[in-house]
Amino acid sequence: MTHGILKLKRVNRLHHVDMDDSPLVNNNLVNGAVDYKNRPVLRSQSGCWRSSYFIISVEVAERFAYYGVSSNLITYLTGPLGQSTATAAENVNVWSGTASLLPLVGAFIADAFLGRYLTIVIASLIYILVCDNLYF
Repeated sequence: MTHGILKLKRVNRLHHVDMDDSPLVNNNLVNGAVDYKNRPVLRSQSGCWRSSYFIISVEVAERFAYYGVSSNLITYLTGPLGQSTATAAENVNVWSGTASLLPLVGAFIADAFLGRYLTIVIASLIYILVCDNLYF
């Protein structure tokens, strides 16, 4: 029984956020953050360039898509769709405004409900699914 108590104390000591006896470990913890198994997050094992590569690549793809569509949108709306120039300009402005305001909606959802990483993953999956259905 003593062995089980000592083992339990050692496990709790390793995973407890308020460790006062080792300042090196305390400086390595991210305050208030836990991983998906509810363990404290260590700075040395999270974030950095691993997550940055994903976010940067999604943003680069988004910029390519935005400018690729915006450069040809007036021509497409007035040509094959047969809209007047005024109607096409109005639709481009609505599209541009929507594209500019949707990040605010995403920020609200991230802050209020899902968290930033889950919101990025879900938005990226929606983006990939929509692009996959449009282009293939």
